[in-house]
Amino acid sequence: MSRRLRTFKRWMRSHGIDCSDALKLDDAGSESGDGISVRAVCDLTEGDLVATIPKSACLTIRTSAARDMIESAGLAGCLGLVVALMYERSRGPASPWQGYLQLLPERECVPLVWTWREVDTFLCGTELHKAVKQDKTILCEDWRECIEPLILSGEWKLDRDNFGVEQYFSAKSLVSSRSFEIDDYHGYGMVPLADLFNHKTGAENVHLTSVCSPSSSDDEGDDHASDDKLLIDESNTSSSGEDNTALEMIIVRNVEAGFEVFNTYGSMGNAALLHRYGFTEADNPFDIVNIDLALLVRWCSSTFSNRYARARISLWRRLNYSGCSSQHTEYFEISYDGEPQLELLVLLYIIFLADDAYEKLSYMVDAFEGPDESTNIVNLIKITRNKFRKVKGHKKPEDIKELLVSENVCSALISLADLRESLYGTNSLDEDMNMLKRRCPVKDRKLYHSLILRTSERMILARLRDYALKRSSGKKA
Repeated sequence: MSRRLRTFKRWMRSHGIDCSDALKLDDAGSESGDGISVRAVCDLTEGDLVATIPKSACLTIRTSAARDMIESAGLAGCLGLVVALMYERSRGPASPWQGYLQLLPERECVPLVWTWREVDTFLCGTELHKAVKQDKTILCEDWRECIEPLILSGEWKLDRDNFGVEQYFSAKSLVSSRSFEIDDYHGYGMVPLADLFNHKTGAENVHLTSVCSPSSSDDEGDDHASDDKLLIDESNTSSSGEDNTALEMIIVRNVEAGFEVFNTYGSMGNAALLHRYGFTEADNPFDIVNIDLALLVRWCSSTFSNRYARARISLWRRLNYSGCSSQHTEYFEISYDGEPQLELLVLLYIIFLADDAYEKLSYMVDAFEGPDESTNIVNLIKITRNKFRKVKGHKKPEDIKELLVSENVCSALISLADLRESLYGTNSLDEDMNMLKRRCPVKDRKLYHSLILRTSERMILARLRDYALKRSSGKKA
């Protein structure tokens, strides 16, 4: 065992954290090839209690020595926790969490802390490229508006070397990748030991829950955590707001001796995993690719005209359709198996309507809305297609989509896939995959995980083309 792990284990004992001897903290790395992993010393069975963590041992705004400063500045949530983490780090050995903090990396290797050049080079074309650039800009603004005034006031005697922009980004990377939402009293916090369990999609072995101590309220609640790194049940916080509970780590899936014990951060695609935690997983079934509405408008305007595109999209909206939205961007999702979002198919169907069918549908908008999505699609087809009786028997959701997929729609899907793929640059998918095979997930971490994301997204676009080609061939047959 390394020196830093021995220091951490002594620190845990001194702060009342009970870690079972059935767990081994391994500094040799996890299955992903880096960092600390937690392994089973002996066979672990569902229901086994493997750790108890007092909430007082967690680093939160409430427990930090920076509490008065943070609350007087009106900071809260993750931003307040980032300041608390920076403050405790600045105290060095004087911090009660020094034995824990010395175990953490300076920063997590998330895109947020990559250089601007690395973001542009490694993430070009991916779902993260625009989001990470926006994040970096917003965080710089947060620092100027919330952190710098604390430094300049002189009231708290903060050293810019410990509270500068770089230190803020570093602390933010740790909070975004390691924090848990503990309860209403503590809010977000760093939970020592719990944050050492690595993620594996669909393979959760351990679960973090909240449990009453003998002195706490007798209220009972559901102790099951939810997705998004694990939301801990807060029903056991006393009515006075004081902290009377501990956190428990319980085995929820059997683990054989010698194997790694995994947590799960939720059902996330590689874009979300890389964004928040700095890693990816090969063949991740939760991967998606987005096609921006702006890209579709560009294609439609070049195929028809700007006026034509605006009119068809306007009718689509009048029928109460819209895409997904995030950070002022509207988009359509393409699932892991290459299947397009229903709203995209509806829009493409409307774009290719003959003028008389378009006018008829526009006239009948008020009578369009049905009790469910399937009925709406059937109504759309009835209004715009003369020979609907040939497909009238199709009622299942997957069949409903098929009603919208004409030869023209299939051709449009292929064109949109090509336009979306052009954003990745000049390298082909085969070139990206060959480059990936030559990269090491530890030595070339940024490039390696970026390539996993790129190739995964591009394979989804290939499946979208296959989806369209298969259905186009069926229409011709």
